[in-house]
Amino acid sequence: MKRLFDFIILASLLLGGTAWCHAQYTGIAPTSSPGLNVHHPLTTDQAILFPSQQNLTVLPNDVVTISIFNVTPTFTDTERVSLDGTIHLPLAGVIHVGGLTITSAEQKIARVLEDKELFRDAQVNLVITDMPDHVVTLVGALDKTFPIVGQRRLLDVLSAAGGLPETASTIIKIDRPGLTDPIYVDLGNDPSTSVAANVPIFAGDIITTGNVGAFYIVGAVAIPGAHVLSGARPVTALMAVATAGGATEVAKRNDASLVRTIGNTRSVIPLPLKDIQEGKIPDPVLQADDIILVPTSALRSIFRYSNAAALVSLAVSMAAILR
Repeated sequence: MKRLFDFIILASLLLGGTAWCHAQYTGIAPTSSPGLNVHHPLTTDQAILFPSQQNLTVLPNDVVTISIFNVTPTFTDTERVSLDGTIHLPLAGVIHVGGLTITSAEQKIARVLEDKELFRDAQVNLVITDMPDHVVTLVGALDKTFPIVGQRRLLDVLSAAGGLPETASTIIKIDRPGLTDPIYVDLGNDPSTSVAANVPIFAGDIITTGNVGAFYIVGAVAIPGAHVLSGARPVTALMAVATAGGATEVAKRNDASLVRTIGNTRSVIPLPLKDIQEGKIPDPVLQADDIILVPTSALRSIFRYSNAAALVSLAVSMAAILR
């Protein structure tokens, strides 16, 4: 009778897998983990993120009125900035002002006038009277273009564009005229920290909002297939398995693996789900196109029965053999 009882206990554990084992969750894997969670570095230079002053930038197709004071007679001229960013001033000739701020354009025009000995100590004033192309452009998860005058904030612009979709990444890329490298900020999902990423936005900025994509789970899970990642919060390996309905009773959870493709390089990374659940190792964050493979245990497959009656029948048969 004892052998029968022991066999029932063993078969129950095989059918239940390791779901009976619980442990304290220890957090996600750090972004520096080898082969896991490598993101583009965020911009940290506060002078770039929050410029102290930035007046309007002269853009192609703008109409500008240039007045020169402290001279006799007073000089005034209105020009449209050409597509190559130049204007043609009478006597002074062609001057490139596209991409310059109003202050920088005024200073450049004054230098040209003095170099050509047309005026001395000229006070140049430039006013943009028409600005048809002063827009901000959003591409990626949001695909919109709308006018912007002066300085706005990132959250204001995203809100005006309809807000970030649930599947959009919280990491935002901003390409700004005059800067060599793009600006990267992470809005995250915590309002108390997203304020720090609410950077100023100016006309001419191109804001890229990426879709976070999907991950895939195959093998011994209840719902294998593709699952959409969330842009509002990180999805870890354990969360992904839970999204797929959990590992089945025949799963070899500690033999699972993560297949990650970066560029043309595909890596297979061990993913011991049981050790992760027990808090022995961190729970890695998934990226777009990650594939989780959960293999099947041949031994557990042999003992897989759909109801308790079949289990008892098997136990009775084995007990008879063991007599």
